[in-house]
Amino acid sequence: MSRFSGRDWWFIGLLGTIYAFNFIDRMIIAVVGEPIRQEFGLSDFQLGIMGGAAFALFYGGIGIPLARLAERVNRIGIVATATALWSVMTILSGAATSYIHLLLARMGVGVGEAGFTPPVVSLIADRFPPERRATVFSMIAVGVSVGGAIGVLAGGWIAQTYGWRWAFVAAGAPGIGLALLLWLTISEPVRLNAGQTAPPFGAVIRRVGKSRAFVAFTVGSGMVALVGFGLNLFLIPLLVRRFGFDLAEAALTFAFTFSAATALGGVVGGLIADRFASFAHQRYGYFPMAATMLAMPLFLAAIYQDEWQAMAVLLFGSTFCLYAFLPTIMTVTQRLVEPRMRATAAATHAFGQTAFGLGLGSAFLGWLSDNLARNRYGEDYLRSCVDRAAGVQTPECVEAAGTGLQQGLLILGMFLTFAIVCYLLAARSIGGEIRDIEGEI
Repeated sequence: MSRFSGRDWWFIGLLGTIYAFNFIDRMIIAVVGEPIRQEFGLSDFQLGIMGGAAFALFYGGIGIPLARLAERVNRIGIVATATALWSVMTILSGAATSYIHLLLARMGVGVGEAGFTPPVVSLIADRFPPERRATVFSMIAVGVSVGGAIGVLAGGWIAQTYGWRWAFVAAGAPGIGLALLLWLTISEPVRLNAGQTAPPFGAVIRRVGKSRAFVAFTVGSGMVALVGFGLNLFLIPLLVRRFGFDLAEAALTFAFTFSAATALGGVVGGLIADRFASFAHQRYGYFPMAATMLAMPLFLAAIYQDEWQAMAVLLFGSTFCLYAFLPTIMTVTQRLVEPRMRATAAATHAFGQTAFGLGLGSAFLGWLSDNLARNRYGEDYLRSCVDRAAGVQTPECVEAAGTGLQQGLLILGMFLTFAIVCYLLAARSIGGEIRDIEGEI
């Protein structure tokens, strides 16, 4: 750690704070999703579209053009502008008067947040040596966990006390000041191979498409995100429906099972990777493979529990394992392309991960939940229990909704099998690919 200067620590701390609010603004919908669903009369599928697919469609689609821009222009400016945009759109989410209005606002949040990760990964690659990058990104990514904790605890309390609309306002407002602080205090680092021009987009796609390790890591991380983001969006509704929690109680449990676990897992995973995989590259694949093999039975056992305390402990262990090496994978994929391809490669990886996870995972889980709840309740489940005109839900409706969501999560957890296979394939090819690309550079 002593290798970092004061400016390095400011870079890590400020970007980590922005990442925290990036995640607060992204995941606040998970905290207030249940009261929104009840106010607007939404199905779980509609909640999954709003909380996941609408965001992911624009986050993934805009991310690649913004990454192309980051290969050519000031990356600090891109991140600052993106931070201000997603913050404003989060505030506007609180003013929504219909499902469509809220859907459009969440799309705007996705557009803004697409401008964060690819430029930041590219900045890290130019500012820090390869053997420190996983640690640096892992420390910045702690912002995800801190943001998750702050977002759910404060958001749950605000939503419980003042209503879900004010939770959006409180989540979005700080980002505007952080964007200004970033622009004024962080300078653009010198680009590696600065004399080279950024290659065409097609050349980047051909490069990553030929990399078995890159493709395997992207699909594997997408499968992990499929499960992780699906759980994140629907964990609080699960606690409310199955265990009778209010929003504040559910938020506290979410903070323990997700935020604390990802913070600890991400830092530990980054340190392990830098210590034990920098000289044996195949371990970049074997480590996440082993972690996912451990996470899968823990996840399935957790969702199956009828006692919330046991579920929380098992989910903590599962989440720790699932997220331990995702920051490392993001940084190691940068070593599979030339320097001027890095932002675009990061955006491509993020697109695959987000499309599978936040896009497909949330909507798919919502669809599963609705259909399994209907099997439990009867064919008129949506009309009797979900429609806005149905009024106060009966205990039978709540029980069916909780059971359907539980069974949907159990089915979703089985997709971790594909992640294990992908990480194995990545481990078998990454060593030779890194040697080849570094030999070319």
